[in-house]
Amino acid sequence: MASTSSVKSSSPEDEFYNNLTLNLIQFLNNITRITNVTLHKQQPCERTAISTFEQRHNIFLPDDMKRFYLSTDGFTLHWCFQYAPNVVRRVGYINFPHLMQITLLRDYVELIHMSNTSPHAKKSPGSNDHRNVDKSNQQPNLNLRSKIFELSSILDVAKVCLIFETLESINPKIYLLETQSNKWQFLADSFTEYLRMCIAHLGLPYWELCFAHTCALPSWAEQIYLLVAPHLLEHNNNVTQSNRSLSCPRDPVVYNELDLSIFRTKQKCNKQTNKLNK
Repeated sequence: MASTSSVKSSSPEDEFYNNLTLNLIQFLNNITRITNVTLHKQQPCERTAISTFEQRHNIFLPDDMKRFYLSTDGFTLHWCFQYAPNVVRRVGYINFPHLMQITLLRDYVELIHMSNTSPHAKKSPGSNDHRNVDKSNQQPNLNLRSKIFELSSILDVAKVCLIFETLESINPKIYLLETQSNKWQFLADSFTEYLRMCIAHLGLPYWELCFAHTCALPSWAEQIYLLVAPHLLEHNNNVTQSNRSLSCPRDPVVYNELDLSIFRTKQKCNKQTNKLNK
């Protein structure tokens, strides 16, 4: 079932989605040039469907993710931006898929496991040790028993993934996988934290790419950031630059040096003028 929410409505269902999205709909409606804010609601997921999903993949979903899908089997929120009086385009988008649409990425496990076990791979801190760990550069400890689930795909250059490092994991983390380089970027400690990140970024297009190592926002998306929420772009640019500097350290800055050979031409010219004078 899909329907459009109204901020003025006070039904229990609308109150639930307003609380779930932290009143994002009302906030977006108050931003200049943002129009047609629409929320597509879904029926709750059955407990048997959750049990079937867990048995199929031999995992246990975290409690916050279970509670989410027992309340709503995903949802979609989108909004439009008015570029001109007669030019309105849909740009904002938040989508949490149906539970059964969350797919297992089998092809990536062995490939990424091989890259992690290479001699040059750096081992990240254990999942139970969170002291003095820079989570922005935290890498998953993958093995052939790990489970990687795709939550969303971004422009065919990245995927938002829910990772169970082992079958016994009860606190899976959410990472961004850059498909061209097979690099991981940590996004969230939990499903709830990722939901709040989506809300904090207002559903701006491809916001996850702000945290990527090699991928960048399209220029038109950057313009939307500057018009709607420039503070997010500034903050995320600082995060991206720090990530890239750590993953790809820059060479020492080389300043211009004076090349003395440029003066030889002047000396030759002086010799030629002396010969002519003689």
